[in-house]
Formats: sequence, structure tokens, C-alpha cells
Amino acid sequence: MYFLVDKVIVFQILYVIGITAESMSGTISAGKKNMDIFGIVTIATITALGGGTVRDVLLGYYPLTWVMYPEYILVTFIASILAIFIARHIVKRHKFFLIVDALGLVTFAYLGSDIGYSVAQHAVSNDHFMIFGSFIIAVLMAIITGVSGGVLRDVLCNDVPLVFQAELYALVAALVGILHALTLYFKMDNLISALIIISIGFALRLCAIYKNWHLPKVKYFS
Repeated sequence: MYFLVDKVIVFQILYVIGITAESMSGTISAGKKNMDIFGIVTIATITALGGGTVRDVLLGYYPLTWVMYPEYILVTFIASILAIFIARHIVKRHKFFLIVDALGLVTFAYLGSDIGYSVAQHAVSNDHFMIFGSFIIAVLMAIITGVSGGVLRDVLCNDVPLVFQAELYALVAALVGILHALTLYFKMDNLISALIIISIGFALRLCAIYKNWHLPKVKYFS
């Protein structure tokens, strides 16, 4: 119980940090497109809460997180308004912002895999595919939760989604999902294992940022 309570508190804090960072990234992207304040706040909110919303709708997992906890909408709104006033400072410290975004990515991926695995345990109809199905759903939900908000942001801002061209991003979310699914399967899911997984995913994302690690790119034309 001690681990359970601590884990919930830690992930609530990380989740707030994550949606704050994603909200600010949405604000910056919308601001670069000269949107008005309504457009900026809308993009910021979609960026911050979009990943979890897409996941929950695909899984039929209701009520939606932001419906159950409407205070998260307030967090994204405040973060967006704050980002409007400090946008120039954020842009100048782009690497720092990517670091905070990386923390949000791995947190969202972990939470997504947790929900995906739990839902799959009760939804997979064929017992022979229970383990396989649970792992696949957990990893898919880790990726979807981690990257969907950013994809929605970039599409609405008429940009090529960052996840399809930046340093290792979706792969980090997938790794977090795999590791977390393993801890769930072997019943080793606790605060310590959670922090280890988050640290591994975070470190990999930081290495990708600073060392410019990419997946191989396909060039059809020279």
C-alpha cells in the first residue's frame, strides 16, 4: 500500500508537469502561426490532453481523464496563458524545453501502457492470445498516449508532425510501454520499477536530443 500511494502521488505530479510542458509547446506552435488567443489556448489544450483522449476513446475507457478531473483543463489553460508571456524565453531555451517535454513523453507513455494493459486483460476474448494481446495493446497505447497530442498539434498548425521527423520519440514511448508491460506481467509493478522505467526512457530521449539520434530515413529523391 505504501508503494501504491506513493506511486499515485508521484505520477500525478509528473502528469501535471507533462501536460504543462505540452500545453506550452502547443502555445508556441500556435503563436508561430499568428493565431489569436482562442486558437492558441485551443491548440494548447488539445496538445496537452489529446493523447490521453485519443487513447481513452479508442479503448472505450470512460469517463475521459479530463472529464473526471476537470482541474487538468485549468492547468493547461494557465500554462498556455503563462507561455504567451514568456514565449521568447522558452524559445531561447529550446533544449531545456525539450527536456521537460521528454519527461512528459515518458510519463504519458507509462500511464498509457498501464491503462492499455489493464483494459486488454479484461477485453481479449481468446485466452491463448491474452499475454500477446496485453503486451501489444500496452505498447500501442504507450505510443498513442505519448505522441498523439503532438501529432494533433502539428496537423492543426499545418506542420509535418514532429514525431515523424525528429530524434527518437515514438521508439522511446514504445520502450517504456514494453518495460512496463513486463513489470505488470511479472507482478513487479511498484514505485521503484516505475521510476526505473521512467529514468531509462528519459535518459534515452535525452541521448537522442543531444546526440541527434534518428531512425533511418528513406529518401526517394536525391
